[in-house]
Amino acid sequence: MNERELPLNALRSFAVAAQSPSLEAAARRLGVTHGAVSKQIASLEAWLGQSLFARQGRTLQLTPYGKILADRVIESIRQMGAACDYVRRDRSRKVISVEAPATFAMYFLLPRIKKFEVQHPKLSVWIATRLTGQTPDFSQNDVVISRGQLSKGGTRVGSAKFLFEEKLTPVSANSLLKETPIRKPADLRKHKSIASSSRPGDWEAWFERAGLGSPLIEGGHRFDHLNVALHAVRDGLGSTIAPRQLFYDNINQYQLRCPLPDIFYPGESYFAYLAFKPETTESQAFISWLEDECRCAEGEQRGA
Repeated sequence: MNERELPLNALRSFAVAAQSPSLEAAARRLGVTHGAVSKQIASLEAWLGQSLFARQGRTLQLTPYGKILADRVIESIRQMGAACDYVRRDRSRKVISVEAPATFAMYFLLPRIKKFEVQHPKLSVWIATRLTGQTPDFSQNDVVISRGQLSKGGTRVGSAKFLFEEKLTPVSANSLLKETPIRKPADLRKHKSIASSSRPGDWEAWFERAGLGSPLIEGGHRFDHLNVALHAVRDGLGSTIAPRQLFYDNINQYQLRCPLPDIFYPGESYFAYLAFKPETTESQAFISWLEDECRCAEGEQRGA
């Protein structure tokens, strides 16, 4: 159905009438005449081809179809009202919309967003995620974060702001490390490998860097994306290879740890882009803060 065809005024009158003992009471709530409400409901019934009320004198009784419609319309109006209340309540706060790869968003951005909003009390950050292979959406976001530099083409975006280069290393759950500790690279053979199709060859590359040859690990799981693989790691099903920068700050939140952080191999680099809509000082402040957070994560890892 075309949204332009929806008789919104009639639906609003119907929703109020459905919650009122009579048309007169509905008219008072709406601030219109009894006749205006009656006309709106009659036009809605004609448009639907169904009777919505069984009139008994001055009282109203919903028909079965009327009850079904009332339940849905009343709930929709409540949801719209709640959304409007939220936006009106936060009208003093400016929103920065940020799109980021799903794993980076969950394990790096989300745990830190409260920190940014405390430092910038008049700003809110709304995050959207993007999976591997999906095209970044500059039209709907103020900041776009990418794994690897983007080919901007004709899109009007700012220059790439370097965040960090991945240092890929095993990641395990604290619970699994208590049961099966990892003190040297060869100990990883005791863990089941968890891999992701979006990052093929990660285990082979790390084993080569660790001087272990082929990753002959008993058992293993493969998922379509690293974000899903990390859920399995959190459940203690095994270990995976992931950027160590994502996990140093999150030991307490996700109970994940890099048991051999000094043995890693370099992966892709992450970059942040400003969308020209035009660019705002708020978006620039967010990227500056993000650059500082990434530098801190690198420093913490070096000092770990």
